Formats: sequence, C-alpha cells, structure tokens
Amino acid sequence: MAKRVKEQIDYGNRPERMDPNLERKLGSPENMYASNPALHKGTRDVQRLVSSRFGKVADKLKEVTGINDISPRQVQQMLISDMMTKTRSVMGIESRHRQELIDLAIEASLDESETPADWYEIDASLGMPDTGNFRYQPETPNDDEDEDEDEEDEEKPQLEFPSFDVEDLTDEEVFELEKHKRNIINALIQGSAKKGHYLFQKPEVKARLDEIDPSLYRNYLAIMAINDFLYFSMEQMIEMMSQTGQGVAGKVELANNDDDGEEDGGGGEEKPDTKIIATGMIFPILCHELIKGFEEAKGRHGLPKEPGLRSKVLGQTDVLSNEPMQLRIGPEIVEKLRFALPDEMFDTSNKGLINWFHILLYQIPAQEFLEIIGNAISADDSKVKKATRRFEEIMKEAMQMKEDFENYKEEHHDDSDDSYGDEDDEDDLDDFLGSLGISRPK
Repeated sequence: MAKRVKEQIDYGNRPERMDPNLERKLGSPENMYASNPALHKGTRDVQRLVSSRFGKVADKLKEVTGINDISPRQVQQMLISDMMTKTRSVMGIESRHRQELIDLAIEASLDESETPADWYEIDASLGMPDTGNFRYQPETPNDDEDEDEDEEDEEKPQLEFPSFDVEDLTDEEVFELEKHKRNIINALIQGSAKKGHYLFQKPEVKARLDEIDPSLYRNYLAIMAINDFLYFSMEQMIEMMSQTGQGVAGKVELANNDDDGEEDGGGGEEKPDTKIIATGMIFPILCHELIKGFEEAKGRHGLPKEPGLRSKVLGQTDVLSNEPMQLRIGPEIVEKLRFALPDEMFDTSNKGLINWFHILLYQIPAQEFLEIIGNAISADDSKVKKATRRFEEIMKEAMQMKEDFENYKEEHHDDSDDSYGDEDDEDDLDDFLGSLGISRPK
C-alpha cells in the first residue's frame, strides 16, 4: 500500500521527498480534503495540489540557501539550527523597533489584501502568542448521544451529493456539505494569508526594513523558506505543534466590538463592528496573521446562518490540528482560483473589488459553492473555463455592490470623518447592506 501511494505522488525529477508520514496522509481517504466534493478525484487531487506546492517550496529553499541537495537529514538539521539562530537575531533587532514594525505590518497587510482601512479595528503586536484558548481537535459528539454511533459511522459509505434541491437533503448531508464548504474557505484563508509571510520582499516594504537594519531582509528570507519546507519534511514535529500549540508563533482572533461596552475615547465615536487581534513572533508572521484576520472576517459570510449548525460546523473545521494541511494545500487552491478569475478583476481601477467578490462567493449555497471551486481547481481546462464564466457573473455583481456602497458612503458621511456617525447612521448602513444581501458579521 505504501508503495502505491508513493508512486501516485508526482515528484518529477527532483530528489527531494516529503516526510513518509505525510505521504501516507496525502494518499489516505481519511485526509480532510480527500472526501471533499470540490476535489473531484479525491486523494489524487490532494496529492496533485500538495506535491505542486512542495516543489515550489523546495525550489525556494534551494534558491535562498544555495544548497542544491536539501534531502539529507543532516542538511535539514543544519537548516533548522540556522533558522533558530537567525530568529533570535531578528527578535533582538525587532525589540528595538517594535511599534515601527507593527505599523508597517498593518500598512503592508492592508495594501496587499486591498482591505479598506476603516473596515476593521486592528490590535497588532509582536511577540509570542497566548495559545491557551486554541481548539486543538474536532469536537466529539455530545455525551448523551448513542455511544455506538462512532462504530456505526465507520460502516457508513461515504456520502454522495447528486445534483438535487437542497430541500431533499438530510440534516446529515447538509452538515457534511457545510463542513466541506468551510474546509475549502479555510484553505482559501490560509492560502491568501501565506502571502503575508513574504510581504517583506515587496520593494516598498524592503526599503523601510533596510532603514531599520539591512540584515532583517536576509534573515526573514531564510527563516520563512526553511519554515515552509519543515511543513513537508518534519511531519512529526508539525503534528505535535498542531496538537499541543507548542511552538506556534502566531495567532489571530476576531472580536465583536459591541461586546466591549465602551466607545472609542468616550467621545461617542462609533468603532468598526469587528476588532482583529493579531500577534506574531516576528514581522513576517504578524503580516500573515493580519491578512488571515482580514480573510477570516470575510469568511464568516460563508457560515450557516442557523446558530446550532454554524457552531457544529466550526467545532469540526476551525481547529488547530487542521491548519497544517490548509497551509499545504491552500496556496495552490488560491493560485488555481486566481488563474480562473477574469483578468478584469486585477485592473488597478478595481482595487478592493476582490473583497466584495469573496463575500458574494462565500454566500453561495454549499453545494453550488463546492461545484464552482471544484471546476476552478480542476486539471480539466473545460471545467476551469466554466468556473471563469461563473466568476464573471459574480464579479459583475460585486462591481455593482462596491459602487453602490461607495456612493452610499459619499452621500451619507462627512469627508472629514471616517466613522459611521451616530446610531441612526449605523442603522441606516445596516439597512443598506441588508438591501445588498450583506450583513455585518459579528
């Protein structure tokens, strides 16, 4: 069995190999994405996407280090030691420029994600995160449920979802579809946030970092390239981190400002509904967590509206132990979607449109959503073109919504004041967003 799995993973002519334990996971039907309807070929699609990502990560590390063969275990141990040394050096420098780097991280992350600065309140910090409230593993069934349920589940065939009205689905099928949808959205969140790890390479960011200390850029590059490779070569270590939180270097939380019970500065000024609280051990990780926060805020639009179902889905999907696989497969899914998107999406005149597009995309019912994503990431060009046609429809709707929203703000808000004004204005804004089919998630 192990031999068959190994032969299915396409390494091309490269000598590097993933950790055998990870290879087995990628070839297993128990893999969290193997049964996802968006991956039409199951484990074969998982292996195709993850092995493609692995090749890019290995090439990046060889380019950064100048080492042509990074396969030997002793080479990898040397790289880990080098990463730790460079991290200590970086943290020493950053401690003397903390606020400057935090401000730069916020500015660069907002720009990269094309997120309007007034959409969220941001609380960012450099340092080790508190991992005490992580959810590490998927929630288990309630204690009052039949204890034999687990054994029965093992004997059930994998659920199939033919194309029929959602009203005909059982509660279990609805839950499975919503869970698969959320797992894809989480992969998109992690894949988009991955760009944050390398924001320091953008010329304008590098110039600011060089003013602080030119060694930061070189060290960031080595640290992140080595770190990426470890997600494929050191499965036992990654698994331990994802199950215990030990060694986790970043964290982001979304808070509801309505729960604060305070107004900003006591002057009655309204704050954005959502507060993004991000912590990163070093600058690139903070950038990653900030973008992840922006993406998670949009991702809430894809959750089930029924509170009980939403809680059940989150209990199965939004857990630390799922993040390594999301980081491995997410960047590839994001890249596939990018190539399937209409070229017009990336016109300079449409800056920020991607956020409206994502909100509308995530609101699509689970069954159709998974079909669209499945077409976009397919190896079949005809299916990708089908996804592009659907994306064009969503993009046109997003353009109209963005224009309506900007016109509304211009008409209702003082140019000198970025706040939404008084409570009546807040209600008016909620009514307006509601007319567009959007609510401001809490």
